[in-house]
Amino acid sequence: MKYPLSLRLLIVSNIISGIAQGISMLAIPWYFASILKMPSSLGLMYTLTLCGSVGWGIYAGTLIDKYPRKKIFIWFSFIGGSLLLLASVSGYILGTVPTFMIIVVFAATWYYNNIYFPTMYAFAQEVCEAKDYGKVNSFIEIQSQAINIVSGGIAALLLQGIDISSFHLLGVSIPFHLHISPWSLSSIFLTDGATYFIAIVLIMQIKYTPHTEKHHEEGSILDRLKTGRNFLREHPSLLIFGVCSLSIFVVVLTHVILLMPLYVKNHLNQSAGVYAMMDVYYAIGALLAGVWIRQLFRNISTVKAILIFMAIAVIILLICFLTKNTLIFFGFSFILGSVNAGTRVLRITYLFHHVPNQVIGRVNSALNVLSVLCRILLSAIFSFAFFLKGDHIIWAYFFSAVFILINMVLMATRYTSLVKDYREPEIKVAEYQD
Repeated sequence: MKYPLSLRLLIVSNIISGIAQGISMLAIPWYFASILKMPSSLGLMYTLTLCGSVGWGIYAGTLIDKYPRKKIFIWFSFIGGSLLLLASVSGYILGTVPTFMIIVVFAATWYYNNIYFPTMYAFAQEVCEAKDYGKVNSFIEIQSQAINIVSGGIAALLLQGIDISSFHLLGVSIPFHLHISPWSLSSIFLTDGATYFIAIVLIMQIKYTPHTEKHHEEGSILDRLKTGRNFLREHPSLLIFGVCSLSIFVVVLTHVILLMPLYVKNHLNQSAGVYAMMDVYYAIGALLAGVWIRQLFRNISTVKAILIFMAIAVIILLICFLTKNTLIFFGFSFILGSVNAGTRVLRITYLFHHVPNQVIGRVNSALNVLSVLCRILLSAIFSFAFFLKGDHIIWAYFFSAVFILINMVLMATRYTSLVKDYREPEIKVAEYQD
C-alpha cells in the first residue's frame, strides 16, 4: 500500500525526535543506577511518575478525541523540547544537570509519550482505510523499533565512550584511531530538545482528509470521560482484552526502566555498553516481529496469537530468572522485543476494528491508565530493599512471569466472546452518552 503523505511526514518527525529521546531515556536510568548509585531513587522516581500519569492519562484521552491531532503533536512537542533545552542550559551553567531537573525531564518525556503514541495511533486510524489497519500498525512498529536500534547503539557509545587505536584484519593490525568521550547529560538533553523543534517544522507541513467521521460532542470533560467509560461497560470482553493484552508491555516498561540496569550491574556484573546493547537486541527482535507478524499469524485468530506470545514471555522470564549469562540475556532481550512488538501490532489492529475513531483516544487512555496502575504496583514491589541487594533482582523476573501468567489465564476465559467480531456496522457515539 502507499502510505498517506500526512502519515509519512509524521513518521519522519517521529524518527528524528525518537532517536534522541531514546538515548535520553536510556541515559537517565543508567545515570541513577551507576553514576549516582541511587537505585532506590530510580525506583521512587519511576513510581511517582507512574502515579502522576494516572490522572494525566485519563485527561489525555479527552484531548485526543476533542482537538485536531496535528495541533496536539505541535504543542506537546514544543513543551517537551523547551523543558529539555532548559535542563541542558542549567547543566552547562552549573557544571552538571541538577537532579531535580533530570527527574523533570524523565517525567515530562514519559507524559509526552503518554499522549504522543495514543495520538499517533488515533491519527493513523483517522487517515487510513480499515483494510490497511494491519499494514499501517506493522509499519509504525517497524519504524519505532528501528529508532530503538539506532538510539540504543548510539547510547552504547555515548554513555561509555570509545577509544580505538587499531583493528585486526586477517591477522594484520591496522592503525585506526577513534576516540569518542562519554557525553554528559547536558549534551544529550541539548540534542534531544533540538530534535523536538525539527519535528514541529515537519508536522506543520501535514495536510490530510479524514477517512473516519467525527461528530461534535457537547458537555464537559467529565461528560466526555463518561462516554468512553460507557463504551467499555457495554463491551466487557473488550475491556478484559485491552487490559490483559497489555501485561507484556507492562513488564517490558518495568524491565527497561527499573529492572534491567540493576540486572546488568548487580547480577551480570556488566558495564553501560552491555546495558545499552540490550536495548539494541530488544529493538531488533521487535523490528523483525513488525515485519513478519501478520504473515506468520494470518491463519490464526488475533486473540490466540496474543495468548501464544504471553506464554512465550512467561517462559523466557523464567529462563532469565534461572540463569546468569550475558549471551542468554541478549537472547532474552531479542525474544522479549519480538513478543511485545507482535502483541502490540495485533492488539492495536484488533482495537481499530472494534472501537470507533470518535472514542479511540478515551478508550486507549482508559486501558493505558489501568496498565499504569499495574506498573505502579510492580514498581512499588520491585523498589523494596530486598530486590536491590546483591542479585536479588532476579526474583523480580520470576514475579513478572507470574503476573503475565495470571493475565493470560484471565484473557483465555473470555476467548469465545473475543474471537467473535461483535462490532456493529455503524457505532454511534451518542449511544454511550449519558
